[in-house]
Amino acid sequence: MQRSTSLTSSASAARILLGIALLGSIGGWFVFYFLTDDAYITFRYVSNSLAGRGLVWNPAPFRPVEGYTSFLWAIVLRTVWSLTGIEPPESSSVISLFFGWGTLLLGYRFVMRMRLPAALAGDRLMLLAALLVGVLSNRTFLAWLSSGLETAMFNFLLIWFSYEALAPAASRASACWVVRLTTAAGLAYLTRPDGMLAVACAVAILLPDAIERGSARRLLAALPLALLPIHMLWRHATYGEWLPNTYYAKHVSAWPESGVRYLASFVLEYGIWVWLAICGVWLVVRLRTLPRPLFRSVWSARDGFLVAGMLVAHWAYYTFVIGGDHFEYRVYSHLIPLLWIAAIWMLTRISSDPRVIYGALAAFLLASLPIPWMHWAETRQLADRGTTFRLATPISQHFPPPVDRVVAAWDRWQHWLIDHSVCMRHQEHRVFHLRRVSIFPTREDGSRISWESRAVFAESSVGVLGWVLPNVAIVDTVGLNDHVVARLPRPPHRPEGRQMAHDREAPRAYIDCFLPNVTVRLKERRAYVYPRELTDERIHACESRDWLEAAHQEFGSERDGVSNSSNNIPAMR
Repeated sequence: MQRSTSLTSSASAARILLGIALLGSIGGWFVFYFLTDDAYITFRYVSNSLAGRGLVWNPAPFRPVEGYTSFLWAIVLRTVWSLTGIEPPESSSVISLFFGWGTLLLGYRFVMRMRLPAALAGDRLMLLAALLVGVLSNRTFLAWLSSGLETAMFNFLLIWFSYEALAPAASRASACWVVRLTTAAGLAYLTRPDGMLAVACAVAILLPDAIERGSARRLLAALPLALLPIHMLWRHATYGEWLPNTYYAKHVSAWPESGVRYLASFVLEYGIWVWLAICGVWLVVRLRTLPRPLFRSVWSARDGFLVAGMLVAHWAYYTFVIGGDHFEYRVYSHLIPLLWIAAIWMLTRISSDPRVIYGALAAFLLASLPIPWMHWAETRQLADRGTTFRLATPISQHFPPPVDRVVAAWDRWQHWLIDHSVCMRHQEHRVFHLRRVSIFPTREDGSRISWESRAVFAESSVGVLGWVLPNVAIVDTVGLNDHVVARLPRPPHRPEGRQMAHDREAPRAYIDCFLPNVTVRLKERRAYVYPRELTDERIHACESRDWLEAAHQEFGSERDGVSNSSNNIPAMR
């Protein structure tokens, strides 16, 4: 009876601790609140969908393209807008905060179900506190509680999938577990194409499970996995492609020299080197105590290996192939809660001595604080995005020797990355967004331009502009929302080198083909349309023409995959 009362009291204390963490996250949400210009790309697709045009960038007869990369996020924003009247710029970050709360709840559930040695049975509350402090003190986690992008939702779904995939055997007996597992995987895929890895992992988990149980009926509960082929068929029917247009626009070639710096910055900035040390010790202990036969032991833990393999594959692809991400550690942000959960789990397998466990967790926490928070203190007041405004702000001068030498290496990595539009800090995106909003017309004014005037404007940063000019066709000159530009090779010999997600460039002849007739006067915050005739036939002709030679002539002969032969494409009149 006394033990039952103690367990109830501990569970209540854990729920109170979770409630405090949820309230604390609101403070972090306010401090790091920002919207990105890119978020408005999805907002424009949602706007066109509500207007009856479908999930398209430009009105017909422009070719439909998939430049939003997150089908489910667009559907969520559309649903909220249609039901409540709250537009995406206001609703998106509140929705993200809710998904951030869901992630904290999953962290709580991970710790509460974790099997602990008998000597640590009374330490569950302290371990939960360590997890919540570690996550809520992490700048990347706090930054992605907003942004307008789908990041918080994807992180929640991927961690939910991991939670179900690592469920104890007793939880797997019912078909409800299969439904939860496959729903998390299917929704993760609909949120980002990366979620395809979760679908593959779910299949790898369920097939041996069905064979061992001798029942194929359980696979019927896996119907949510059909979301992947259904959506891919819909994508092909709608856009004529099996992959999003953004894949073609962003993926030029493998970029490991960027990815290694991106990874090294993350490892040093957030003390991941301490986590790696913990992992190394756990591996040594595990190998020494591994039961025989080895194969049977590995097979019994196969689901853990599958989840780890999924996460490693995602990490390796973005690190060594893509080269990181344009946004501040976005593609690593889901790892923050999982690294803390894994650290707690490994430490409780290494030792039952609380001094060892809490000492290692304290070292992990302390190593993760100085660099990100010093950088935040140095840059949070920067509000004027001038020509030199890029937050590659050196901070090594604030650290004592010999630590300053290590941080100086981080300074160099950050400078290189940000010069190549990689790992751009949230403050820069915040200031850029506010600047765009302040100089462009309001959406109310921009909506007065109708598509009947066949208004066309060309721009490279298309988010806010596409939102405030909802009925103007925007030619995306870097190709994220343009089928033609996304498939042209990048210009060679740029003095600034490769630029993450901005390697493509539309030839001037391609832009001129659409006869752009909109001028935005920034000081007046007004858009003016000049009359001219742009027919549907001309739009089709501009989008169907082979512009390779035009790009060759404008940007030079040394282009990746460009032939030196001339097609003598005539200019349209």
